[in-house]
Amino acid sequence: MADSRNNPSTEPVLRAVASTLSRHVKHAGSLVVGYSGGMDSTVLLDAVHFLGGSSGYPVAARHVHHGLSAHADAWEESCVRFCRNLGVPLDVVRIHIPGSSMEGQEGAARRLRHGALADHPAEWILLAHHADDQAETLLHNLLRGSGLRGAAAMPESNGRLLRPLLTLPRSDLRAYAHARHLSWIEDESNADHRYTRNFLRGRVMPIVAARFPKVSHQLAAAARRFGEAESLLDQLAMVDLGERPPHFPVPVQLFRDLPEPRARNMLRALLGWQRVQPPDERRLTEFVRQLRTARNDRKPRITLGGYTLRCESGLLHFETVA
Repeated sequence: MADSRNNPSTEPVLRAVASTLSRHVKHAGSLVVGYSGGMDSTVLLDAVHFLGGSSGYPVAARHVHHGLSAHADAWEESCVRFCRNLGVPLDVVRIHIPGSSMEGQEGAARRLRHGALADHPAEWILLAHHADDQAETLLHNLLRGSGLRGAAAMPESNGRLLRPLLTLPRSDLRAYAHARHLSWIEDESNADHRYTRNFLRGRVMPIVAARFPKVSHQLAAAARRFGEAESLLDQLAMVDLGERPPHFPVPVQLFRDLPEPRARNMLRALLGWQRVQPPDERRLTEFVRQLRTARNDRKPRITLGGYTLRCESGLLHFETVA
């Protein structure tokens, strides 16, 4: 392991992880890696363990068992073995994915997985998203009509959550994995193109990359610029909220007093601060129109995957749903 820093194949990953830790983690804060057992999270855990060991950061891992695959128990056993060999504490959280969720199985699994990781007591949660994931997320969000906030895709940091590999292409992670002789599991569902992200990864991105070889890098860079614009819009939303706290419930009259574009922006910001996905632009525009024009005896309401917005007594309320 001592030679890892000087290996050209491992240096990009180690440099990216070290940079993120140095910028965000202070005073040897505790770290937990979201560990699926796949290549990406295996690379991240291996690199964080090495750098954490040399820097004094306590490192742990958490595996979320979805139970969606017939191989889920075998994946858990593989994660246990890898962490045991690495000397990293691992805990396993089992979650149930409701088959009738309005957000779909893919969206529900993602939300519950993030919730399970957020419950870990570590100061920092590390995820293995990389530049190719960022590009796919950007395309996915644009195609579903989510606007600028969706175009910002995934930030490097969000509260306790860090994504140290976000600027690196998948090829850098694969080079690291081979150089370190790592083994990992392959989720057979990744080849199922019925899932939107898999379709983008397996069908769309290769075609685009044949014409634009740097597509992942360029889209990830665009997402960072969109993120800067999103930050400015969040600041505008805070101005429009005035002295009110940035959370629900919010007076409906506030949406009526603002120009419609700023009313929409404020609702997007409020939902973003709740860490939920806003509705697509068509539904959001229609809901804000109802907020601004409905008579006082009417109660506009919208239910999406994981939450409901409803009006009651002149206030807009936010409620999570199962």
